[in-house]
This record gives sequence, structure tokens and C-alpha cells, in this order.
Amino acid sequence: MKEIAIGCIGAILGLVVGIVLTFGALSLLPKTDPAEKVASAVGASRADAMVTVSASYLNAQLQQIVKQTGLAKQATLTLVAPNIAQVVVAVDTKILGQTIAGNATARLRVSAQNGRVLLAIEKLDVSGIGVSQSLVSPMVEQLRAQAEDQVNKMIQRELQGTGLRLSNIRVTPSEIAAELAAQ
Repeated sequence: MKEIAIGCIGAILGLVVGIVLTFGALSLLPKTDPAEKVASAVGASRADAMVTVSASYLNAQLQQIVKQTGLAKQATLTLVAPNIAQVVVAVDTKILGQTIAGNATARLRVSAQNGRVLLAIEKLDVSGIGVSQSLVSPMVEQLRAQAEDQVNKMIQRELQGTGLRLSNIRVTPSEIAAELAAQ
């Protein structure tokens, strides 16, 4: 159970890092007075602004977090279109005095709704064995909710005064892109 929790924490941390880095770049956008907010073009399907972070950069950041926290031996983030982030975490654990190595994999769907990031755990398995959601549901759901809440608070803080709001998140194999629209 501890290994599953560590794997889930690693997976959620990896995704949070990606989203935090994406919106951290938003601090570079100029802040505007609310009276100067730009209106969206009627019927426009394109974002007014977009921030992207590459998959290789996200993986490098995830490796630093893994080393700093010691939660796992290694973690790898794989981005999959459409809007899937998969994190594989290598963990070692002791059971009855024996060290057992395994991989925990979390597959998360990333989306945006009403200016908020939504994270949904689609699949969780440990060393190729599917884990029943009922076994880990309370713990994983709590971690997912905390990560989602932290990301959304950070987004609101970064976008405050810009006249922009999150309208969409796109995940491709090479990057995560946050689309922003005028409010």
C-alpha cells in the first residue's frame, strides 16, 4: 500500500510540476488594469495567449523533484495526445525483509473547465498489475484533489490582473500548452 501511495504521489507531483511550470511562465506577461482588459473576438476559436512547456523540460524537472524528495528511484513523464499525462515511477520496498522493486504507473487526463484545471486518474497499476480503485481510492483521490487545488490557486494568482483566464489545456507528445483567453 505504501508503494502505491509513493507511486501516486510521484505521478501527481510530475503533473503538477508541468502545470506549475506552464503557469509560472505567465508571470512574464504584463499585468494590466482591469479597466484595460482586452475583449475576445466574437466567435474566435484561437487563444489570445498560449504558454507551452516541452516534455523534455518537464522530465528534467521531475527528475530533480525525485532526487530532492527521495520518494522514488526514478520517474518518467510521458505526454500522450489527447490530453493524457502518464507518469512511471520506479520504487523499491521491503516486504517481510525482502526488497522488491516495482514500477507504479499513473495515467491522468488533464483538461480545463470554467477556467480551472481538472485532473482525472484514468488508470493506476503497479508492476503491470491493475490496482483496484477501491483499494487506493481515498488516498489517491485526496492527492489528486490537493494537486488540482494547488495548481488552480497558482493559476489564479499568476493570471490576476492580466485580463486572461485559462480556456484550454492541450497535451501533445512533445509539450503541454495552456491556452488563455481574455475575460
